[in-house]
Amino acid sequence: MELNDIHSILIIGPTISDKNVDLSTALYDSVDILHQLGYKISIIVEDPTSLLSAGHFFDKVVVEKVSGENVLKFVQKYHPDAILPTVGDRNALGIISSLNGKIGNTRILGANYASSLATFKRDLFIKKLNKAHLPVINFISSDDEKEIYSFIRSIGFPIIARRRYSNRHSSGWTNINNLFELDNFMAVEDLKDTKIEIERSIRGFSEYSFTIVRDRFDNSALIGTIEDIEPIGIHHLDSNLISPAISLNDSKLQRLRNYSIKLVRSFDIVGVCTVHFAYNHVTNETFITEFIPRLSEETKFLEYATSYPIATATAEICVGYQLGKLQLDAGNFFNGATEPFVDHITSRFPQWNTPGQKYLGPSKTSNSSVIVNGFSLEEVLNKGVLNDKLNNNFSRYEQLRKLDDDELFEKIIHPTNWMLDVLLEAMRRNFEKPVLSEITGINMPYLTALQNIINNNLIIREGEIDGQNVERMVEMGIKGVGHSKLLLDSPDIVTKSVVKSKSAISVANKNYGNNNYFVTSGITNDLKLSDRKKIVVRTPIITSKTDVTIRQFVLFQLTKSIDQNGLEPIIIGREPWNAPLAMRRKLIEIDDPHMEMKSLNLIPSDSILNIIDLSKNLIDTDDKRVFQFSAQELKNIGLKGDTVARVMVITDGNNFLVPSVIYRTKRNNHLYEVSSVNNFMQVETCNQFAKLIKQELEDETEVAIYNFELILQNDHWLVSKKYRGMTNDIIRHELASSVHVIDTLVKLLLGNKIDDDMPLDKIFSNYDEDYLLTIDDKRYKLLDKEGMQKAMNELK
Repeated sequence: MELNDIHSILIIGPTISDKNVDLSTALYDSVDILHQLGYKISIIVEDPTSLLSAGHFFDKVVVEKVSGENVLKFVQKYHPDAILPTVGDRNALGIISSLNGKIGNTRILGANYASSLATFKRDLFIKKLNKAHLPVINFISSDDEKEIYSFIRSIGFPIIARRRYSNRHSSGWTNINNLFELDNFMAVEDLKDTKIEIERSIRGFSEYSFTIVRDRFDNSALIGTIEDIEPIGIHHLDSNLISPAISLNDSKLQRLRNYSIKLVRSFDIVGVCTVHFAYNHVTNETFITEFIPRLSEETKFLEYATSYPIATATAEICVGYQLGKLQLDAGNFFNGATEPFVDHITSRFPQWNTPGQKYLGPSKTSNSSVIVNGFSLEEVLNKGVLNDKLNNNFSRYEQLRKLDDDELFEKIIHPTNWMLDVLLEAMRRNFEKPVLSEITGINMPYLTALQNIINNNLIIREGEIDGQNVERMVEMGIKGVGHSKLLLDSPDIVTKSVVKSKSAISVANKNYGNNNYFVTSGITNDLKLSDRKKIVVRTPIITSKTDVTIRQFVLFQLTKSIDQNGLEPIIIGREPWNAPLAMRRKLIEIDDPHMEMKSLNLIPSDSILNIIDLSKNLIDTDDKRVFQFSAQELKNIGLKGDTVARVMVITDGNNFLVPSVIYRTKRNNHLYEVSSVNNFMQVETCNQFAKLIKQELEDETEVAIYNFELILQNDHWLVSKKYRGMTNDIIRHELASSVHVIDTLVKLLLGNKIDDDMPLDKIFSNYDEDYLLTIDDKRYKLLDKEGMQKAMNELK
């Protein structure tokens, strides 16, 4: 069934960029299934820590700048049968578009040359869609001022414009409403070989995205739809996203679905593709604005929302499998042609690292996002974007209520990240919803949901809460109003806080296991537990990209270790975690944004052996079963130096191991870091470290992980910092050590012990043969022992 002439595959990995979405789980799932199917897989990647623990799946890992030049060098040296770009970022498509005619018989899987090139060349994109009779906005890309002004006269204002540079990068889109603004835009002095791109503005249209999978036999399926609450004109990832797209009736949905499938066929894309639409509900005009023929933010979101294994299915389709005959692992088949039917709403709302209002426009300004689930719009809005604990909505309310109507209207016509709070205040003042919808471009279902929330908030403020309306509030996701206990105590109330399964896969895949749950309102609980003893892992909401990557890695290692030790892992998070497919059927994952699971008593207390908490601040510190995983600073003497060792220590309360030491030093105005140097340390240095660690742990009697920072001064090492718990170094420590620290921790929590009187070489034992050299925290080299020994000699 698969392509018989493909045996070795090169994956183009992601680049290092704060703008990139964390697709580490998708990458893991892709290489996992390809490895199981018997393919030899190699990858070019800039940061090997993004591979989670997938390193053992690869035949070769090349740590280099992800560029067309390095991909071409690899192809010419190793001659892989195929290249897979769809698990990389946008850069991977740019590389593919540049390789046409240069790689001989090596095949391109997934996004082909034409589709890759069309994601960068707007004129090719428009030409292809016009030929396929698909709706698209006319566009010009030119450095001729007369041609540009002539085109604008033909389409009229408003327009959007941006500069396209010779390196394929571009400026953000700029909204231009009149000739004066256009003249100012054109007056900016351009770099050499810069072109101006202009198209009609569709600001105010509703934005939707449809994700399609297609195999080489032309079988296609719609995996899911996403709707932006805010209209076009605001960057897609600065909008509040809802899945499924609830403002589309069936005829509109089928129309956009057909357009999506037709686009994928016209470019002959095999794999996954997300198609973005602009839709005007007044005129029924629709346009395709862009397409993404790879795994992306949208596929990551939809994989969680629908439970459809998009990354795994895409990898199999790309190597020739038929959509209706996929396999998730050895002997476990999956009908990927069956389109998911979801019984819930999933929302993704953006987060900003700094407080205050941020004006929204075509360029992305948010730093991260949080995902919530519910059975109604009101519920996901209250859990997410209107959740005061996450967004300080009450403070926003206090500021907005002081504005007069004219000042408030200014906030409406100039959207910020407070837009929904602004609309709430406007409706409290009886601004008409149809008028607000026309001005803001936000569809009526969302304004109606906001009105329902206002009505319930009024009941709360006036103290008119009784059993009947508390029941309604719980359905809308309102918690902590002081009367929730009524729901647990009253036998007359049917609806209460329960745990429901996140059902999304149709009966055609009834054997597909999915243990995702969320706390919501309902009549009965769906939670099903095994009779195994359990370890509960609690996770907080995380917003920075670095912390998200660390959480992905830590949770995967924890759940894998818990399962391998014969226990049932239960992940309870204020934000959901999308586990790699290999673990999804082995763990229970519960989305609990209001932290209600403890009071619901659905997990028998005597079945829980340990609770591992990833939060920085514990709530139930009296529970002896709770182990705080996040780092707590115990010592910091403020000492600095050019040569630093960051040491990870794991202890059973009596003896300890030092599985990983990271060495960091400055040389010739560059910062070098080696993970790990255990095998290169002299006996004298090991003795110094062991003595210092023993002194620091003298009064510690519990199982714990410690991280020490040691500074070299006058040929002596001094402890400058001490942390209990995991620091951001955990991925480097874990990947650099043959001793799996997280698995060792789980074993110690279960009662295992470290041997007494261990010799020094056993305490620092590390059998790894690959070493990571980091330069200036942004360039990486993967070296063998001989190469690292040479590098260490040069650094010393």
